[in-house]
Amino acid sequence: MKFWEKWRRRKQNKDTKSGEVQDQEQECLISRDSINMSDAGDRERYVHSLLEQIADASVQIGLYKEEYQTVDRYLKDIEEIEYFSPQEKQQVTEYAKAIRLLEGDKSKYEEKKQHLSDEEFSRLEKLEDEVEEGVGKLREAESYQQAIRSDMVHLENEKQACLFRREEARTAMENLRGMAIICTAAVFACMLLLLFMQFALEMDAQIGYLLTAGVAAIALTAMYMKYLDASGERKRAMGSLNKVILLQNRVKIRYINNTNLLDYLYLKYGVSSAEQLASLFEKYQAEKEERNRIRETMKELTFSQEELLKILKKHKLYDPLIWLRQTEALLDPKEMVEVRHALIARRQKLRKQMEFNTQNAEDAQQQIRDIVADYPQYAKEILKMVSDYEERYA
Repeated sequence: MKFWEKWRRRKQNKDTKSGEVQDQEQECLISRDSINMSDAGDRERYVHSLLEQIADASVQIGLYKEEYQTVDRYLKDIEEIEYFSPQEKQQVTEYAKAIRLLEGDKSKYEEKKQHLSDEEFSRLEKLEDEVEEGVGKLREAESYQQAIRSDMVHLENEKQACLFRREEARTAMENLRGMAIICTAAVFACMLLLLFMQFALEMDAQIGYLLTAGVAAIALTAMYMKYLDASGERKRAMGSLNKVILLQNRVKIRYINNTNLLDYLYLKYGVSSAEQLASLFEKYQAEKEERNRIRETMKELTFSQEELLKILKKHKLYDPLIWLRQTEALLDPKEMVEVRHALIARRQKLRKQMEFNTQNAEDAQQQIRDIVADYPQYAKEILKMVSDYEERYA
């Protein structure tokens, strides 16, 4: 099956993960300890949960992989620039210096006080095409984060309620067993007393026997009925607890993925909230209009940019235009190192997220394999569920 082939390939290529990601994975693992594998409903829900865990991980990997490829192309562009010929490097330096000087002259004409620092403006300019979408993604992720937290609190409360119900039922069952023992002992003592009265004192104890037997029968029957009720309540509490635990694990996985997404977006845009990014982008748009008006009057700047682009395009860089907005990196090796480090940080973050989801999927696959090995009587049923799931999402 495709499922097992993918598992074997990923197992062979698996790298050692960081302690942080391993800790997160441990939180997401769904324990089989409280699952009754003999119950068809519990078993089906458990396997279905594992399959959805695999599907969710695959979706996340696909999303992160596209962004990872983009960041990787930027890093390859930096390597390509470093291998320019001495003549090309000199030309690039000359045009980059001209662009920097002309942009410095341009700022003298600006009467409007800047609301953004050059660093903030440069960062937003590089991400301009993505900011509006980024604001939407951040707002959606922040809203979803609140919803997930609310769900986690609600599920934890439900879990505690189920544990309380289970403990109450267990206590009631123990109390009823104790009461039954006491009642039996009391009946036995009454019988001994009645026998003594009948044979030693020659008294008529027939009514006593009847009363003792009647009271004992009523008491024991009542206790037995209550014991059955408590036992049923305990089973119902265990069933509810299993369902809540499965839901909790799914919510935890989504919480971790959403937290990783938020951390990455905050790192990418250099903000701490969607509203901050939206505010910065509004200021950026106002400044951009002013800067564009000044830039239109500066033909030399346009010429220098076009000449620099010719050199960059000749080497077929992934995004030559971006270097017009970060000429400092072309002039100062330290700035180029900073750009490289920022991209590497983004790539490492994406790699960790992909590794986390890959390991998460592999753990779920291993759990399915373990179930098949531990419960061979249900192997065909479980493999049929896996096959149906693969066909549905193929």
